[in-house]
Amino acid sequence: MKNRAQPIGFKIKQINNVFEKDLNEKLKTIGITSSQCAVLDFLFQTNMDEVHQRDVEKHLSLKNPTVTGILKRLDEKGFILCVQSTSDKRKNTIHLTEKAYDIQRRMEADRKKMDKILTRGMSKKEVDSLNRYLNKVMSNIAY
Repeated sequence: MKNRAQPIGFKIKQINNVFEKDLNEKLKTIGITSSQCAVLDFLFQTNMDEVHQRDVEKHLSLKNPTVTGILKRLDEKGFILCVQSTSDKRKNTIHLTEKAYDIQRRMEADRKKMDKILTRGMSKKEVDSLNRYLNKVMSNIAY
């Protein structure tokens, strides 16, 4: 009897579970979670003049209540400030604090370590191919 291959989505979910658990363990020492790290990373890398909650929701494919909670905790921990937007008084603009910039290198180092673990035994060409394939998968499910 032939072994059935696991569905790709299931494999991706298993990889994410292990990745998130390990990353959360590493990030615990700087006081953030992997979800908070993803939001901070987006804020570090964006070149938008003003970033609002909706921008975070869209970029990370997360729902409003989830992002509201993440932003609230980042604000409480002193990593971000939410200030009324100058262009739209109904929205708050999200700003990184000095405390966030202080942990940026550490976050990047922890993520790079995880990437090395995930791609151990792969050539640069294989890693590039993996990134291309994962980008295709993301574009197939993006909404």
